Amino acid sequence: MDRCPGQYCGRTLFDNGSWSDCGACERGYRVNESFVCSPCRDELNTYSWLYLGFMAMLPLMLHCFFIDLNAKDRKFSRKQLILTACAFIEVTLSAILSILLMEPMWEFRLHSCGVRKFTDWYTLFYNPSPNYETRLHCTQEAVYPL
Repeated sequence: MDRCPGQYCGRTLFDNGSWSDCGACERGYRVNESFVCSPCRDELNTYSWLYLGFMAMLPLMLHCFFIDLNAKDRKFSRKQLILTACAFIEVTLSAILSILLMEPMWEFRLHSCGVRKFTDWYTLFYNPSPNYETRLHCTQEAVYPL
């Protein structure tokens, strides 16, 4: 099998046994050393879970900010309490359902590709241009699901 250009371009194996052209891997897959798209099977570490928790808390903080901003009086009213409770329920349910609906389905765990290099965060800047003619778009989530 020929080498694919760029760091993040790979080939996918089809059901009939043939290989695809070089391109971006599917969601949840990453290029290995032989330029084949392989599934991500690493477990998330504690830092990654904390990062996802922080990203899930941002909408709740924004909800609370705008609930407080729209309050007519400066006292904490029953209406504000109900809106804050609804925002908390909405954010919590969406975070839990997002985890449960990703692979592996209906399990409270996630598979990750992990970070190997600093460039994994910025794959957009590493799309190759074979023969300096056209750009081959291999942008993907190299650090899936982060």
